[in-house]
Parts: sequence; structure tokens; C-alpha cells
Amino acid sequence: LTAANTLAAGYGGLTDGSKAGDWRLPNVKELQSLIDYGRFDPSLPAGHPFTNVQYSNYWSSSTYAYYTTLAWYVHFFDGNVNRNDKSNSYYVWCVRAGP
Repeated sequence: LTAANTLAAGYGGLTDGSKAGDWRLPNVKELQSLIDYGRFDPSLPAGHPFTNVQYSNYWSSSTYAYYTTLAWYVHFFDGNVNRNDKSNSYYVWCVRAGP
């Protein structure tokens, strides 16, 4: 969450004029909506516009309801959705509202 909340222009090659607080982590449903379950390695639709996607785990902002030390993630190799301890280091896919 900290990585998303502090992301701004000038960081990671961003030149969009964004400032800290403009970006956020998507919830698990938003992140899962990118998945094409008919594909794997990656589990993204053919012709997707994304670059530098790691075919690994990406955190969502969704906390697991029964154990709040856990959060949901999506694995972009096969589209698997699961939960794990928030102390684990996974990738993040930051999003922000359009103009």
C-alpha cells in the first residue's frame, strides 16, 4: 500500500504529472478482471497493452476477512487467486482514476 500511495511523477520513469496519493492498489476483483482464464504464461488476453508484466504474484488492496494479517493476490502466470501474509514481498500493479 505504501508503494502505491507514494507513487508520483519522477519515480519509476513516470512523467505523467501525477503526485503522491493519485495512485492506489486495485482490489482483488479489479485485478482479477485482467485475467484470461483460457491462457497462461501469462494469463492475460492476447494483444494486451501491458509491458514489463512479471508472471508472478501481485498484491491487491483486499484484506482477507477472516484473518486481517492476510491479503488477496493474483498470480499472473495462471490467474490463480489466493491469500497470503501481508509481510510477503509481491509485485504491485498500481492504478489511478482517468482524467
